[in-house]
Amino acid sequence: MTQRGPIADIVGVAVACVVVSVALSAATALPVEATYQVLTVAAAGAGAAAAILAGVAARLTGDPRPSWIAAALTLYCLIVLPWATVAAVELDVVHRASRLVAYLGALVLLILAVRPPRILRAWGGWALLLATGLLALVVLGLPESAAMGWLVDGPVLTVAVLSGWGAAAAAFVADGFRRRSRPRIRLGLGLAVLAVGQLYRVAAVPTTPSSNIVFGGLRLLGLLIVLAALAQLAVLAVRSVESAQWRQQEELATAALHMGRAEEAAAERDHELRNGLAGLAGITHLLSDDTNSPHRDRLKHAVLAELGRLHALLDGGLPETPPDVEYAVEPVLAGLVALRRNAGVSLSVAPDLRLRGDPAVLAQIVTNLLVNCARHAPGASVDVTARSGNGVVSIEVRDTGPGLPPEGERVGDTPGSGLGLPISRRLAATQGGRLTLRTVTNPRGCSAILSLPALSVDEVGRPVTDGNLPSAFHRR
Repeated sequence: MTQRGPIADIVGVAVACVVVSVALSAATALPVEATYQVLTVAAAGAGAAAAILAGVAARLTGDPRPSWIAAALTLYCLIVLPWATVAAVELDVVHRASRLVAYLGALVLLILAVRPPRILRAWGGWALLLATGLLALVVLGLPESAAMGWLVDGPVLTVAVLSGWGAAAAAFVADGFRRRSRPRIRLGLGLAVLAVGQLYRVAAVPTTPSSNIVFGGLRLLGLLIVLAALAQLAVLAVRSVESAQWRQQEELATAALHMGRAEEAAAERDHELRNGLAGLAGITHLLSDDTNSPHRDRLKHAVLAELGRLHALLDGGLPETPPDVEYAVEPVLAGLVALRRNAGVSLSVAPDLRLRGDPAVLAQIVTNLLVNCARHAPGASVDVTARSGNGVVSIEVRDTGPGLPPEGERVGDTPGSGLGLPISRRLAATQGGRLTLRTVTNPRGCSAILSLPALSVDEVGRPVTDGNLPSAFHRR
């Protein structure tokens, strides 16, 4: 908030007061009593609307101060102002004393609204409003006395009213400057116009017919300024709530995105763990069949490598930045095929076939393909071949099953999550390769070909340290 804004508001309010005073003073043709009543009713309506906006602002922001303002305006505009306006005859001393209690209660509420007592919170203003109303009813039952007449008609009332409006106006203007809140400054300026109106009525010559009209006009102007200030305060409160809701929606959307990614990662990890366990199932009896089997050591190392890969998945899956190492293709594929000896899986790998990248990724892709063969073509023979040509290493997993279904890559009622091929394609892309599937004939079956970039001549033999190898392939 710049200093120029409040100064412009002060000058504008001062000019408006002068214009209203001069215009209504010159309007001598207006019926005084009727015009005054219209202005009073209009002021009461403006104050009631301002009280509603103050209540809305209090609910939206959780700030108790607008609630106290709403209680003060309710007491002043819906009780004090209509009291004299709707009376058919001149009010007697007792009624004026009761009205004075309500008037002073409204002023006290306005002053307390600047900094309400913490113990009373937002409901304290309405509690004081109720207490003031009950006190006004009690005064109505009192007998008329000289002291009561002196209190109502004497200078104490004038001093109390003028000092009350002036104190409330000064407090809100000062609070607005302290909080750098233009709506609060405008609220204080509106109350200052009400104080000016009260001062005009006291200072005006009693015999001037237009004095009540000018007072009524200034009072209406002050309450309209208060209404505009509280409207701005309510608009700011609505915008603050909307901004908070947008932030919450963005946070919820971000949380939902992270949750979705976490669920996807959990599903992928579950899928890979199930595939790995499927490869390990039944391997124990193969290890114990023949202690002198030439395949025993290979099976042992294959089981250890697969267990290491599954352990890496439990530790958080593959790293975001996969290792870039040179590795031989044959040991990776041989270990996976060895785990599936009893499933009719054969292996043919060209000699000295090497790749650069992450061997754990290759193992994961081929594991997914072998599990798909076992799931969608149970009992069919599976051939795994690896060869190179045209700068590409091609690893083919081919079965003698029914081939791909007409509608796509997944058979309708076949159990499974359907994640294997999408995961495998994404993993192949991380290695700079691609995965393609097609139905083949002679014999009929499904062929999955993983194409990865072959090593260039310059890359072959580049030294690789054991520390760069993934944990799943460390020596055990």
